[in-house]
Amino acid sequence: MKLIHDRLDLLDTFVRVAEAGSLSKAARSMGITQPTVSRRLLELERMLGCKLALRTTASFSLTDEGRRLVAEARALADGWAGLAERISGARSRPEGTLRVVGPSGYGTGFLTDAVTDLRAAWPLLRVELTLTDRLVDLAGSGADCWVCVGEVRDPGLVSRTLGAMERMLVASPALLARTGAVTLARLPDLPCVGLVPHVTGTLRLLDKAGRSRMVSIDTPLRTDSLLSSYRAILNGAGIGAAAPWMCQGDIDAGRVARVLPRWWLEPVRIHVAMPPSLYRPARVTAFVEALRHRMQRLPGFTPAN
Repeated sequence: MKLIHDRLDLLDTFVRVAEAGSLSKAARSMGITQPTVSRRLLELERMLGCKLALRTTASFSLTDEGRRLVAEARALADGWAGLAERISGARSRPEGTLRVVGPSGYGTGFLTDAVTDLRAAWPLLRVELTLTDRLVDLAGSGADCWVCVGEVRDPGLVSRTLGAMERMLVASPALLARTGAVTLARLPDLPCVGLVPHVTGTLRLLDKAGRSRMVSIDTPLRTDSLLSSYRAILNGAGIGAAAPWMCQGDIDAGRVARVLPRWWLEPVRIHVAMPPSLYRPARVTAFVEALRHRMQRLPGFTPAN
């Protein structure tokens, strides 16, 4: 049993060093001496028979073997924590480092709010928030979870639906002064701002009664960034889609106006995707609840049952 404990201890030290990027920083965070950290790293390298890190007095970097080990070591640590919790019956507290990947538009808004809420509740928890509008290789990224818009197409992930976000069409007053009133019949001939992959080519519009209309749109400007798309709308580049949480303040201030007010775009579903695991770290569960709590207060958001 002592040998197993020692190996887990060595792996935990290695992960701390990899996260800190230096032996001295890892030692300070763990409350031990730098020589102790160095000795543990050397022992782990001898045990595995390979070099895990290249270190000098001025630099530190992981080898290819070290980078591969980090993700495996984190998974092993989480598995051990889950086993210890189940055996002892103890209630796990959110701790360690939470790694979240999310879209840039949401990330600079309520996603960051949820993360700061979580840190306020659990001050010892560390958070790394990565924002991208690209598809994510969650396993390769080493992240705990991915907040994504639309369907999760990776069958290897466990997906939890948070709810659906309402969307509407808006435009700047300057654009509307040039184009005149917007109608369904005129919409195909008016410039629109495309948001890949959600607003391109053809839109399905819904009314309150649930009736739908398919409308073709022209998107001379397209982007895969929600923030860029909305900025272009504000600049008068075209009619575009926006959720109430993002545009309501600008509507109230007169910076944008809603067009086709009796019609909505199809709502987009928001999910949290996670790697499959028998044990879900308490930090992940706490984050999902913090995010759900934040999103329930957003205008135009319908929580999942």
